[in-house]
Formats: sequence, structure tokens, C-alpha cells
Amino acid sequence: MNFFKILETLKLQDASLIFYSLLNRIPIIVSGEFTEDVNKFLVELSELIHFRKEFVFYTDFVSLSEYENLIQNENIDYNSERAHIRCPCSVSLKALNTFDKFHSWIIGIEILQKKNSHFNIKESLKKKMKIFLIIKLNSEKSQIELEGINLKEIDLTLEQNFLQKISQDTEKAIAKMMRVLNEKTKFDNIDKDLMNTLLDFETEKKELKKNIIKTEMQKFFSASKRAFFILSRLNLLRNIEINTKIGNKTLLETIDYEEAPLERIISFINKEWNEDFSLVIENGKKINALDSMQSMWG
Repeated sequence: MNFFKILETLKLQDASLIFYSLLNRIPIIVSGEFTEDVNKFLVELSELIHFRKEFVFYTDFVSLSEYENLIQNENIDYNSERAHIRCPCSVSLKALNTFDKFHSWIIGIEILQKKNSHFNIKESLKKKMKIFLIIKLNSEKSQIELEGINLKEIDLTLEQNFLQKISQDTEKAIAKMMRVLNEKTKFDNIDKDLMNTLLDFETEKKELKKNIIKTEMQKFFSASKRAFFILSRLNLLRNIEINTKIGNKTLLETIDYEEAPLERIISFINKEWNEDFSLVIENGKKINALDSMQSMWG
């Protein structure tokens, strides 16, 4: 049960919500009947956001004080990698009992039907988190549920473009590979089973999809960081009462990125570096109450 196989079975909106939650550092809860499947899924999710530094609960840290030490650079060094926490099934209950905030955590929970038949994940998590995404793994049909945000208030254009890019670029790459092999194996006596083996690119598909999404997410992150550097300097001028603003078009041209609207980039900067630069954008909109609430996730 790998990540991209699950992704193919989901509706476009549900699949997009996974990437949205990863980028916006929303806590993600992955539940399933088999610990091994859940833990593998956690690893695959974590690998997609390679621009952050992964820490594993109960391996890299145990206590609240240790956790605070790991993330202390986030508030003083904007160039440091943001922390991302992976919490395996075996220690998820310890984490939920130890911590009150789960900003940028992915947590695995094994659901044992007999023992946990009365265990309501959502209601228990609500006591700890205002906003979170639940991924319920199932071999037949997995489910996605975002709690704490009205879906009508979310623009998933960027994430949907990611998915479209994955599909199109993977198919193009596989088609080229198959065409070359077909041309090189035009023999009447070639074994049919051997030919099927040669043209089986399932493993390659998974690797291609992973590389494509990592590349697209890295592009967005890098563009957002370029915007962050520009806006932070303009904000510095504003703080010394030099009222300088930059237009949407100018900023997007400067950072050389057109795949996401500026509002999405500003929102991402707010989640990633905890800075609100909306006031230095011409005709920019102040980050709304929803965005402010998201920046204070537990």
C-alpha cells in the first residue's frame, strides 16, 4: 500500500488536500489496521517535503524540552530548515499525551478493530488540535477528512496543478521508454513473458511520480523563499517609516514563478516563517482570520 497507489484512488480534492496540508504544516493523522502499512505511508509523506528537516519522535527527541530545543532556531534563524516531525504508530499515544501543539507533525495511529471499537479518533484529536487532516488507509477505498477548515475557503489550484503535472509528465516519460524498448525488441521469436517483463514500468512510475512532485514542491518553496527575502527587506523599510510597496505582477516576475497566485505564496510564507507580509503588497489583502488561526495550530 504505497502513497501513489493510494493517491490514484482518491478524488482530486482529497488528493490535493494531502499536499495542501503538507505545505501548510497542518498536522496529518494517518490511521490504518496495519502498523507496517501506516508507518511506510508516514515515511513516504515525509520524503515529499525534503526542504524541511525531519525529526522522529522517540528517536531524535522524547521530552517537551528536547522538542523545544530542536525547533528553537526557527524563531531566530530564517535560513535554518523548518522542523518536520514523524511519529510512528508505536509512540503516537505517548506523543498525544506529552505535547499540546503538533505544528508540522505526521502521526500514525493503528486502529485495532476489537480493542479500539469505541475509540473515536476525531473527537480525541479535537481536544489537542484545532485543525488537522485525517487519512484513513484502506486497501479498497481510503478516506480523507480535513477538520477545522471550511473547504470552500481553500484554493487548491496549486495542488491540483501538482497532480496534473504528475500524471502528464509520468505518462510522457513512460511512453518514451516503452517506445524505445519496442523499437529495440522487434523480433518475432522474443518470449512474450520476457516482453511483458521488459515493458513493466510500475517501479519506475512510482519513482518518477515521487521525483516530479518533489521537484514541483521544491520549486514552490524556492520561489516563496525568494519572495520572503524581498518582502522582508521591504518590511524593514516600512518599519523605519519608509512606506514602500511592491505590486503583485512585479513580485511574481522577480521570483520567476507563475504556478501559484501571490496570495498563496504570502499565505505559505506566513505558515513557514511566521511572517505576515501582506501589508507590503500593493492592493494586498490582510491575512484573514482563518490564516491567523492556522498559524497557531496545536
